[in-house]
Amino acid sequence: MRVLNMNDTQTFQRYATETATGVRTADVVMATDAVGMLNFVDKGNVLDYDDPNVQHLPEYARLAPGVVAMSEDPLVAVYNTALLPRDKQPKDLKSLAELSDSIKGKVGTTDISNPQSFGAVSNYTAEHGDEGWRNIEALGPNTGVESGNGNLMQKLAQGEYQATYFVAGSVRALIEEDEAAKILNYTYLTDGTPMLPRAVAVTRKAKSPEAAKLFVNFLLSVEGQQAACKGGFTPYRDGVECPYGIAAVEKVVGADNMMLGGYPEDVVRNKPAIVERWKKAYDR
Repeated sequence: MRVLNMNDTQTFQRYATETATGVRTADVVMATDAVGMLNFVDKGNVLDYDDPNVQHLPEYARLAPGVVAMSEDPLVAVYNTALLPRDKQPKDLKSLAELSDSIKGKVGTTDISNPQSFGAVSNYTAEHGDEGWRNIEALGPNTGVESGNGNLMQKLAQGEYQATYFVAGSVRALIEEDEAAKILNYTYLTDGTPMLPRAVAVTRKAKSPEAAKLFVNFLLSVEGQQAACKGGFTPYRDGVECPYGIAAVEKVVGADNMMLGGYPEDVVRNKPAIVERWKKAYDR
């Protein structure tokens, strides 16, 4: 098996190029970009296939015909504990927005062009409406914006930022390593933790569709979900023990504050308005 590690846009573009030229392309695609994946489905690129494991999964795992969530990964807040002690670290986005006035320029997030950032903003505002937007718009003038989580975490560890938000949950395992834990601390947002589905699908042009189905079957099995945990992802299937699993998030924020539910309604149609409003708030 050959694995290509690309961002979502590159994945979809490469599939389009390879299928157009007739060369072998991906049998399976995986992405967190909701809009990109839904457009990929709409263009007829996904095999409408229901894995046998789907009947054992919650309804929100089904994202689109032939598309299912491999994991449900949270967006978290991360703090520099040397600059912002644990007892001063906000537990929700509203409190962080209020604090940001006093630490202007010392708060960071990723750009809305990052699918994880867009997913966090679209999920959070879909849940909280105008109140959610008020929190984001209060943060905007006080927030530095980075292209990705790597730059964000590096600047946080170096002290350029004291607080960051809507950070990919994959950083949790790294933060819990001995050295990083001395500097950084993460928390789930108690006024609403966006949970982004990491979608997986068998492609319509797969040259080895049966092997692709077997791979998806493994990802959705208890064993596959346990392996996802070891990789720092957030498994959601019952019977999977994981310190980063759904149960761990629910224990902190409560079931009502976990933004589960697949893709936000009308996310494709609403994306331009969400991006425009975010850019205005962050003066981008």
